Amino acid sequence: MWGGTCMNKLLEYQLTSIDYQGVFDEKKSLSFLKLVNETYDKTNEYRAYQRHMLDVAKDKIHTLSHCKNKETYHSVLLMEKRYERLIDNLQPYYFFYAKNSEGRFTSVSHTVFNMLGFTPEEFIKQYSDRFSYGLRSDIETKLLISEYGYNAPYEITLKNKQGLIFHLEITEYLIYDNEKVIGIEGIFRNITEHTVQKERMSNMLYNDTLTGISNRLHLEVLMEKLIVEQYNRDSTFSMIFIDIDHFKHINDTLGHDIGDILLQNVTSNISNVIRGSDIFARIGGDEFVIIFKNMDDIHVAKAVEKLMDAISQIHKIKEYELHVTASMGIVMYPVDGNTTVDLMKRADIAMYQSKKRGRNTYTFFKEIHGDSLSDEMIMMQDMALAIDNNEFELYYQPKVLVKSNEIVAAEALVRWNHPKLGFIAPDKFIALAENTGLILKLGRWIIKEVCKFISSFNSLQNNQTLNISINISLRQFQQENLFSVLKDNIEKYSIQGSQIFLEITESIMMENVDMMIAKLNHIKTLGISISMDDFGTGYSTLSYLSKLSIDELKIDKAFVDEIPENGDSSIILDTIIAMGKTLNMSVVAEGVEHEYQRIYLNKMGCDVYQGYLFSKALSKEAYISSKYI
Repeated sequence: MWGGTCMNKLLEYQLTSIDYQGVFDEKKSLSFLKLVNETYDKTNEYRAYQRHMLDVAKDKIHTLSHCKNKETYHSVLLMEKRYERLIDNLQPYYFFYAKNSEGRFTSVSHTVFNMLGFTPEEFIKQYSDRFSYGLRSDIETKLLISEYGYNAPYEITLKNKQGLIFHLEITEYLIYDNEKVIGIEGIFRNITEHTVQKERMSNMLYNDTLTGISNRLHLEVLMEKLIVEQYNRDSTFSMIFIDIDHFKHINDTLGHDIGDILLQNVTSNISNVIRGSDIFARIGGDEFVIIFKNMDDIHVAKAVEKLMDAISQIHKIKEYELHVTASMGIVMYPVDGNTTVDLMKRADIAMYQSKKRGRNTYTFFKEIHGDSLSDEMIMMQDMALAIDNNEFELYYQPKVLVKSNEIVAAEALVRWNHPKLGFIAPDKFIALAENTGLILKLGRWIIKEVCKFISSFNSLQNNQTLNISINISLRQFQQENLFSVLKDNIEKYSIQGSQIFLEITESIMMENVDMMIAKLNHIKTLGISISMDDFGTGYSTLSYLSKLSIDELKIDKAFVDEIPENGDSSIILDTIIAMGKTLNMSVVAEGVEHEYQRIYLNKMGCDVYQGYLFSKALSKEAYISSKYI
């Protein structure tokens, strides 16, 4: 399990007890830190026990040394030898000293040499001035401490004779003579190993391994501390949530090694333009957070513009010159939230607004329209349960032949019947589902419901075939095992793969082209047809069309809207139709609302259309019972 690494048995036991497998998540990190703290507590107990034994030994020696009886002389010698052996056993970790009432060393044990390389005389000469701070106040403080029965150790750092830093813990005791304080006795304990190990564990728990800056866990710890501090001071701070634009495309096309170097470069550039007092963390992937303390809106905006300039510099990595931009969201404490969770959530929402505005910009949370934002937050919070609560519904828009108005298929369109917000169209929530990752769960639900509907339609035995188009998002195509999801549902509901069309967009082909082609070809082995949706709105597909096994080309509504009423030609539309026919694809026009548009499409050889001219999207019950079926 531990790869042959030598490890302290206690540490190995602790790691095993929290099921550590080589990577810390936040929960395991906290568990590990708790165990380490418990270990230190046990060490403190052991150290206290050792001090107690030393005190007992000294008291015995003091008592016996005042005995005049010859019978006790032998006992004195035995006790002294035991005391010396105890001292000798502690040599690598301890040395002892005495100070007078003025706080100056009067003696230092020879064991200082074992630890720091100094003779007692050399140590006193080197460090006596540093420890003469006590004088009367030092004595009085220790008297007070002794009165309450607790002697607290404290830590210092000293250099040994070779100049290396040692971390030492000091515990001091008052020396009495007939109830009069005449000096101080102390013990130096070497805690360098513990301190270094503690720092290493802190780095492991709190530092991002790729960039070296704070990680998400450390950010949350620092923010909680900062919120408490700022609350007491009635002051403010700002949080900037940064997301690198199109970073995944760089990772997928150039490789993760290039992506990692790019993130390191971006981190370095950002570090050069922020202050040392600012908090800077990478919270995952290509997302960063910066905390600016005590900075108003105007200065925050100026600082963010510097950040954008730093990020957008040309990054020369191997043989590539990369120009990247970032989208940023900004929140202010306490105006935009007074908890870590609220601030992170709202900074993320503000960043998402920057994405919607075209990327390479920043948005203050307060600039977002209140009602719209409130609805978005409600939808984000409720979406996870909406699927389980059967709040989503599928509607079906007929796809009909241009020549005869005969229905040949339908496109499944999802709607959300929200209990508070009412009927919500997909353009309001699909992007949120993409952003939160819930599109995967929603996509699986849509595939299942479509297959179930096809199965129920087939059981009507009306000698008609129902073909349904399903829209597949980029995130589904990237992350979902789409082949297995489709195969499982086709088999479960006993339908034909040929009854399903998958509608993909041009953006899918901007990713790893070879991988996407392989995925499409694998899916087509199920008998499923592939449709290129919203064709013409992108810029990269033309060179790929000949490589893809596309069965259907869908013309975006924007080109249909440009069809002139007077019958003049529409060059772009004509070219798209001709290209589709040349590649043996069925051509479908979306958003047809007027008869003159249908006539023109028929004239140019378009095969199928859909739109309000024929029918809006229908519920499955309305679709089945429709006079068109």
